[in-house]
Amino acid sequence: MRKSLKIPGCSILCLAVLAFAWTGCSKAGSSTTVSAVTYLSLIHAAPYAGASTVYLNDTLITQSTGISTGAFSPKYGTIRPGSYAVKFKKAGVDSLFDQLGASSYDTLNFYTLLLYNDANKAAHAMKIFDDYSGVANSGSSYYRFFHLAPDLPAVNVYFNGTKMEFNRTSADNAISSGLNAFQPIQPGSYVVAVKDARTDSLIVQSPGINMMSGNPFTIWVTGTKAQNNLSINVFQAQY
Repeated sequence: MRKSLKIPGCSILCLAVLAFAWTGCSKAGSSTTVSAVTYLSLIHAAPYAGASTVYLNDTLITQSTGISTGAFSPKYGTIRPGSYAVKFKKAGVDSLFDQLGASSYDTLNFYTLLLYNDANKAAHAMKIFDDYSGVANSGSSYYRFFHLAPDLPAVNVYFNGTKMEFNRTSADNAISSGLNAFQPIQPGSYVVAVKDARTDSLIVQSPGINMMSGNPFTIWVTGTKAQNNLSINVFQAQY
């Protein structure tokens, strides 16, 4: 995994997602290297929730105005390793969307904090361990897919017309942790199409995604059919 790669399709909202202000953190390209860090990214993929602030052990780590629905980190931020409880709050008021009990964030490991809606529109938080141990600078690229559009049916996912994901249901990666793992794929440019698993009709598709050798990509569909704001987003891992 490279330290500085551009993310295809990243919106300008991404630039305001992380506001980590911990001391002792290293930045890619700096002359000082600090090994005692943990890497963290955020995804707000709860279309029925408003802007959200995020707290670690009651310390605000986002801007006070919160992160908008659909926003996500452009790259991993760094925090001190340790045990953290996580709260996703409605921006501007002291109201919880959801919270996660204290758990460990280990040195040099990568994690994603995800806010999503279930089929009943309730907001839930998820901590994902981003396991890159199987990602090598080999001849493969790597991907994982998240279904985060709560009013869509089960979907199949196609890469350049080849079916790669079968009968994926909304937020199924919260139930089956194996769906958070990265899968190898031949490097290349891919149009990702999400189709209704029952009828094979197209729901939404991406522009071309350049998936390079040795690089891991998180790809997800979010938004709602009812609000006509479905989109496919891509996070190309970088820090």
